[in-house]
Amino acid sequence: MYKIFVVEDEHLESEAIQMIIRQEGKNLEIAGTAASGTEAVEKIHRLRPDIILLDINIPEINGIDVLKIVKKEDPDIRVIIITAFNEFDFAHQAIKAHVDDFLLKPIRPQQLMESIAGVIDQLKDNTLEQFDEKMQEVLYNVLHKRYSATRRTLTEYIDVIYTGCGYDLVAIQDEIQRFLGELTKTAADMCPEPMPDAKKMFRCNSSVFKNRYELKIEIMRIIDRIFDVLMNSEDGHRNTMEDILNYIDRNCHKDISLTQVGEYANMSSYYLSKIFKKETGVNFVTYLTERKIDIAKDMLLNTDVPIINIALELSYHEPNYFSKVFKKSTGLTPTEYRKQYKTASEF
Repeated sequence: MYKIFVVEDEHLESEAIQMIIRQEGKNLEIAGTAASGTEAVEKIHRLRPDIILLDINIPEINGIDVLKIVKKEDPDIRVIIITAFNEFDFAHQAIKAHVDDFLLKPIRPQQLMESIAGVIDQLKDNTLEQFDEKMQEVLYNVLHKRYSATRRTLTEYIDVIYTGCGYDLVAIQDEIQRFLGELTKTAADMCPEPMPDAKKMFRCNSSVFKNRYELKIEIMRIIDRIFDVLMNSEDGHRNTMEDILNYIDRNCHKDISLTQVGEYANMSSYYLSKIFKKETGVNFVTYLTERKIDIAKDMLLNTDVPIINIALELSYHEPNYFSKVFKKSTGLTPTEYRKQYKTASEF
């Protein structure tokens, strides 16, 4: 679904444009309208439309200046200039300000829809580039066995997918299936041991694509299986700092200790403590706490799980102690953090 914003000070013109879009457009939504440049800049900043239909001759801030402002803030936004002034000067200024297309009044429905279709093609090309870039970041981190970085870049990738696809669940599903295929190929190239087929492991149901947090958890479940094979393969290491951090990141929700990590890495807890501080800049307890707080933030923002359950899931058996640790790290209690930062978990 592409969001369109109409900037036109003539009421009848604005209504006519909106009517054409509603009748002729597919996957198009009128995100808002404005009758002046000042109103347009404020609403565009707040509503973040994909495409702007912008009349040049509008009050307060003219269309050319609105174009310059919105393009400076978001170069990827698409702007179609509407004007009754077929003059070179306006066209020259608009081109310099990176306009995406022109329409001359009176606007014909076919011309309007063709122009919108053209800028949507541009958006799709740009979106695919963003998808590929973020996907490669995730696969690079899997390839180099960087678990924490994999989780972080996967979150970014999923956010880009949801932003780029809007309400189109089919498009989201297609992109995820493409990613799962590439993930399987990458994993197979990494290790002589048989690797799980990510597409077959993916538990697709009616709700998983409606919630980006649930989608991330499902994909991380698959990535965990891949890391299991890698870590247990005959070529797997257990005593490099990257492997140690991967082990901590994957098990930080448990009540793991420095001794347990040392046993995993085949080294004494005393020696591990020394090299851990030297390599990471923080001690083991601080690092483990930071990872737990990261998970807690994610759950607070993206789920309705009660705070006591989040504490227990992270092996804090005293919820009050969990709240104390969380506030020391963030400056807010878990309740305050959720209230201040929580956004809708669905679209």
